[in-house]
Amino acid sequence: MTGGVAFRLAGPYCYPMEKKLTKRGSKRREQIVEASFRLFSEQGYHGTTVGDICDELGVGKGVFYWYFKSKESLFMELLRSVLLKLRRSQQQALEGEQDPVGRIEAGIRASIDFFRSEPGYLSVIRTAARYEEFSNFLHQGQEVVVADTATHLKEGMASGAIRHGDPELMAHGILGAIFHFVEVYFDNNGHASTDRPQLADEAVSFCLKGVLV
Repeated sequence: MTGGVAFRLAGPYCYPMEKKLTKRGSKRREQIVEASFRLFSEQGYHGTTVGDICDELGVGKGVFYWYFKSKESLFMELLRSVLLKLRRSQQQALEGEQDPVGRIEAGIRASIDFFRSEPGYLSVIRTAARYEEFSNFLHQGQEVVVADTATHLKEGMASGAIRHGDPELMAHGILGAIFHFVEVYFDNNGHASTDRPQLADEAVSFCLKGVLV
């Protein structure tokens, strides 16, 4: 959960420089990304081949390799995109909120709503967590969120609203709880379990009870 509206210009969410594309080229590249997003979500990372992506679009493999050097680099871009979109959604939810406890609550709700909004986002995160070539990058992204949340916790401690403790450990606890709730109560189609229709309320209540005075 972020502390402001400015995006980081370096770190795990930073995109590498790419070749300059024409408008048509940019559209084709976007089509490849969208097609792969659907296929990775439905078939899994190793269950999807470059050939599958090309067949989905009706193009040859040469088209794919003009825009991406490998399936791995394409999935890494998807992962970067999902993490950046998650961070943006958190920032928008926190914008204008002065109370640190309010920011923590808004971040929790925004995170859960984000994964509910598009089932494929959770699928990308799950895939990245399973494979070593992506898990380190995912871990870096999680550490950014932990650092942001720890900042809110420190402010809450200073104001007397949050009990004193190790803000980094507490931030890890909040992040872990959010993803556990999402992992358990969202199925592969991104739907919340029917016995927990108010998942965000449950998560907020659980997390805040652990940190409030």
